[in-house]
Amino acid sequence: MKEEQTRRQEDRSDNELFLSAQKGDVQAFNEIFRRYEKKVYVYCMRVLYDEEMAHDAFQEAFMRLHEHRHTYDGRSFMVWFFTIVRNVCLNMRRNKKQTVPFEASVADISPARIRDVALHEEVAAALKRLPNDYRETIVLYEYDGYAYKEIAEITGASIAAVKIRIYRARKMLRTILSPVVHNQNE
Repeated sequence: MKEEQTRRQEDRSDNELFLSAQKGDVQAFNEIFRRYEKKVYVYCMRVLYDEEMAHDAFQEAFMRLHEHRHTYDGRSFMVWFFTIVRNVCLNMRRNKKQTVPFEASVADISPARIRDVALHEEVAAALKRLPNDYRETIVLYEYDGYAYKEIAEITGASIAAVKIRIYRARKMLRTILSPVVHNQNE
């Protein structure tokens, strides 16, 4: 019976699940959490670049989702929820206290692994250098796979503005990462 119920939950759309969650269906809320936990955490990390802050933002976003579940108006759940996630991240970034992040050591120190880690760090550093609007838009598009229209709804920008931000972010990233790419090829 439980497998049938779980299968039914997995077959339901996000909107249907969340409407059930609004009425107190804990399993529906758990399924929403399961579907979105990785996306939300990755988004928080890519926007905040701080593991502790990303973890806090992740928790805050799901708490707000639960607290504000009765304000859901039936539009696209994903857009509505990521608007909450975005606002949590923006608030955390605005209230950020300057700290030095703790860096975990890398166990695999092979030359290929070192190059991969170094390239990842270069890309992360390049993303940090982008203006917040560009970074947020390129992360939603390239890493999270959202369409222009969805990004426009999440960020409150026009579709044209989203396209321009993605274009400019890519152009800036190419410029910033050009020396790194040339060094990798040598």
